[in-house]
Order: sequence, then structure tokens, then C-alpha cells
Amino acid sequence: MFSVNTNLSAMAALSTLNTTQAMLQHTQQTIATGKKVSMSSDNPAIFDISNSMTADLSGLAAVSDNLSFGNATVSVATSAASQVSSALAQLKNTVVQAQQQGIDPTVMGSQITAILANIDQFSKSATFNGVNLLDGTSPTLTVVQDMKGSQISVTNQNTTAAGLGLTGLGVNSTAMKLTFNNTFAVANADKVVLSDGTKSFTFEFSDGTAATTSTPTANNTVFAVQVTPASQSNLQMVGAMVTAMKAAGFGADVQSDGSVNIGGKGITNAASSTTIASGGATKSVLSGAAAAISIVDAAIVAMSTKTSSLGQAQQQITGMANFTSGLSSSLTAGLGALTDADMAGESAKLQSLQTKQSLAIQALSIANQGPQALMSLFR
Repeated sequence: MFSVNTNLSAMAALSTLNTTQAMLQHTQQTIATGKKVSMSSDNPAIFDISNSMTADLSGLAAVSDNLSFGNATVSVATSAASQVSSALAQLKNTVVQAQQQGIDPTVMGSQITAILANIDQFSKSATFNGVNLLDGTSPTLTVVQDMKGSQISVTNQNTTAAGLGLTGLGVNSTAMKLTFNNTFAVANADKVVLSDGTKSFTFEFSDGTAATTSTPTANNTVFAVQVTPASQSNLQMVGAMVTAMKAAGFGADVQSDGSVNIGGKGITNAASSTTIASGGATKSVLSGAAAAISIVDAAIVAMSTKTSSLGQAQQQITGMANFTSGLSSSLTAGLGALTDADMAGESAKLQSLQTKQSLAIQALSIANQGPQALMSLFR
């Protein structure tokens, strides 16, 4: 049936054209943005997930920047610490040479002072963006390592001459010597206190059967030296104390006669003390080459600990930076899989829809000519 009021063919052609036009518009938008999901109406669930992943990527970028800053700061400190270590090796060489006959102690003293000045200069110049991890004054460096806000803390190591216990070091510096006689025997609560007159370091022997008697305070650090009197000799137990002293940053060495030379951190014989129930332990002033060398050895031990701490921090920061980079790449790939358009497929789809659009326009044109054909019936 032909009708001039209702042209069903034109309506069907127009509907097809509108559908094709809408699909063509969506395809053009997909090609323009490169995304198959660029707004919530495309796919609400995927759009919500993609927004969350985009926020995570933004957070990871900030974390990566923090880790890069932290790594650069620690790298500068590590480089300067290496220079300080080299200066300490030179210092030990100079201290030993200063004890030789025929060498002017005044000249060697000036050389020691110059090396100490270099150590201070290396430490105080190791600054990156206002942060110095070697000068003993800057606060602890905190580096954000993940999106939860967890932090890596890098403690200021203080590798200055003062921080290494080298203040006032000279050719005739003094340290402390412990000697033992035949009556010496280790027992619980026996202790050696090393002090500079202000700060003390207490090394107390303990076999584990009772708590230590020394009380830690702000100016007194207590170290429990674990020993087993039933199976260890006195020399072995003294060796355990020496190991604890070295771990605390002192220069401590057992000599061939069983005595112990101790230096570093400004300790003095007068301020230090021993409490040995059996007696048999005598402290005395250590001077000359042995004293100066023990002080430098203590600084070298302390420096090794500080350098190790910086190296561990840099290793941790580098590891987190690599992890963050990998995680960011994975999230980017995952986001792309969810939202990125298949451009080759969209290109083929575009050509198909353009063809359909042309056919729909032509069909609508033909359908619109139908009512005009009715005029021939009235001629």
C-alpha cells in the first residue's frame, strides 16, 4: 500500500541511517582518542577501573621522583664517604711515619691537621639539594618508597673528624691500655667503662644466667659481652670484649702479651674505669705510635660501618626504584589492555560504516521518491 502520510520505507531507511551515524560517530571518537573506553557511557565498570589505575600511575610517578632524589642524595654521600676512607688510609700512613726517628714531629703534625681538615671538607661538602648525610647536622633523610607512604630512613652518618673521634689527633696522642695478670678471671658483672668524661660506653661480661647490672642512660651505652666461663679461656673472653668494642666503633686490639690497646671517640685513661671482681686488670695511659694508631684504627672501623650503612640504604632505594619502574610499566600495560582501541580494527570498521552511511543515504533518497510515484496514477 502506498501512502503519502506514512512512508514506511523512508522511516526504515532513516532509522538505519541514524544508527549508522551513531556508530560512525563513536568510531571516529575512538580513533581520535585512541581509546575504546574514554568516558563512563562507553563502559561504566571499565571506566571506573581505569580511573583508579590512572591515579595509581600518578602516585607511582611521585614515588619514583622521591626515590630518584633519595638515590642521588645517598650517591653523593657515598662518593664523599669514599674520599673520607681514602683520607683515613693516608692518615694512618702519616701517623706511623711520624713515629720514625729523624722526621720532624711538627711537620708531621701539620700534615695530620691538614688531613683532618680534608676529612671535614669532604663531609661538609657532600650536599645534594640542601641535604647532607655526612656532616652530623642534617636531619635523617626520609624517602617515600610506595603509595602507602612507607618510608626508607637514612641516618646522618657524621664522618667529620669529630664524628670519627679524631678531634685533637696528633703525633703524641694518648689512648688507654689494659693489662692482665695471673689473678685475672672473668665473672658476671665484671665490666670495662670507656669514657671521654661526658659519654660512657660500658662493656659488661655476662654468661646469660643473670641480667646485666649496668643501667643504660642518655650518656651511657651498655653492651653485654656474652661469654661462657666454663668452656672459654680468659683470653677468649677478652677477645669477645674486644670484638664488642670494635663493633661499637673503638680501635681495640689484643697484643702479643695479652694486653689490649683501646682508642677512639676521645676516651681518656683518667675518665675510664674497670670493675673486675678478681682484680688482675690494670688500665694505663697508652701514648706514642700505638695510641695514635689505635685512634685512627677506631676511626677506620667506624667509617667502615658508616659506609656500609650508606651502601645498604642506596641498595634498598635502588631496589625500590627498579620495583616501582616495573610496577608502573605493568600498570600501564594493564590500563592499555582495558582502554586502548585496536586501531587496525577501528580503521576497517570506519570504512565499513562510511559505506553503510552512503548506502543508507541512497536508500532514504529512493524511499523519499516513492510518494511522488503516486502522481503518475492521477495523470
